[in-house]
Amino acid sequence: MLAFLKRNKLPVLIVLAILVIAAVVVLVVLNAGPGGPAVYVQRVGDLQSDAGLSIGRYAGIVESQKIEKIKFDASKTIGAISVEAGQKVSQGDVLFTYNTQVMQLDVEAGQLEIDSLQATVTTNSEQIKQLQSERGSVEGADRLAYDAQIQQLQSEINSTNYQIKTKQAEIERLKKEIENAAVTSPVTGVVESVADPMNPDQNAPDVLVTVRNGGDLRVKGSVSEQNISNIYTGQSVIVRSRVDADKTWKGTIGAIDTGSAAAGEESMNGEGDSGRASFYSFYVELESSEKLIMGQHVVIEPNVGQSVDKSGIWIPSGFIQQEGDTCFVWARNSRGRLQKQTVAVQRYDEGMDEYEITSGLTLEDYIAWPDENCVPGAKTTTEYVYNEDEEAPPEEEDAAPEEDAPAEDVPAEEAPETDAAPETEG
Repeated sequence: MLAFLKRNKLPVLIVLAILVIAAVVVLVVLNAGPGGPAVYVQRVGDLQSDAGLSIGRYAGIVESQKIEKIKFDASKTIGAISVEAGQKVSQGDVLFTYNTQVMQLDVEAGQLEIDSLQATVTTNSEQIKQLQSERGSVEGADRLAYDAQIQQLQSEINSTNYQIKTKQAEIERLKKEIENAAVTSPVTGVVESVADPMNPDQNAPDVLVTVRNGGDLRVKGSVSEQNISNIYTGQSVIVRSRVDADKTWKGTIGAIDTGSAAAGEESMNGEGDSGRASFYSFYVELESSEKLIMGQHVVIEPNVGQSVDKSGIWIPSGFIQQEGDTCFVWARNSRGRLQKQTVAVQRYDEGMDEYEITSGLTLEDYIAWPDENCVPGAKTTTEYVYNEDEEAPPEEEDAAPEEDAPAEDVPAEEAPETDAAPETEG
């Protein structure tokens, strides 16, 4: 063999060189892939919706949907006010009463006036009888004079009788007002405010007491001026019990009151804002108020799917592609190249627009957002490359945390997730 190699040394070297070159060509072909830029891929574990999720939480209190405004008659004197703000009342409970002494004096004075008017009618009637008796004994111009006097007296009687009827109606009205001097609550609920009749509210000068109906309930929330941009009308929210965080109710923000503000309200963690910020009220319309009670303190948080049982792997729906009945994602293979990876999809979280992946991916896999650069064999990178029309974010600098974080009213650890699970899709 050695002799053979010595005699054929050159041909052997040529053959070995050809084999090496062929191996290199094969490796290059296998790893070359198509041309084009490297495709950005992300770790599946970093795409989980609970990774670094910060949810704003706001203080809330359960109240009635409807407010009854009980007005008073400014022409009367208030005798006594029987309720105060925050007091629970039932339908028919006395709220305030008018001073009936003045009305009683008016009744007595009116009766005296009626007696006087009736006496005038009696006197005029007797005069008419006397004139009619004397008229029969005269003729001509004298009889015409008697007729004029009788007509005058009869006109006075008619006018006086009208005054008597008017005064009697006024007396009856006063008597009814005396009987109904006590003004009662039209509903069962809680007294929200009691005005000063001597210094009424300029916006509602005739309203003395407001009662919040204890029927249909809603939740009144409070948000600071720094965080008011984080909520909007129509936003889906979750209302959570402060006593039992597993008890939740769903609702929608129906209104945000930006017309009036309160400074330095107490937050849900008991720390006042010391007048540093203004707070605004917003109102949540509930899908169901079962087991909620008037005056109950709750926590309000945007519904971003945090109430869904998110055990397992969940990825945004935009990563998932479909060919026929098969779902796939663009995933990085062991050679760092892009490939189609078949996945099994199950539940869908509408709030977060995510699907549960039951097979085909692990948390350590890397996947790409589908675009025109996603083709089998494409190079991949974990470094995001910004296009010319995109602006890279500024470098982060160490900074002190803000005093009013998005979760302004409740520390995140005080509101654990619930165990509620969404409906399962195919």
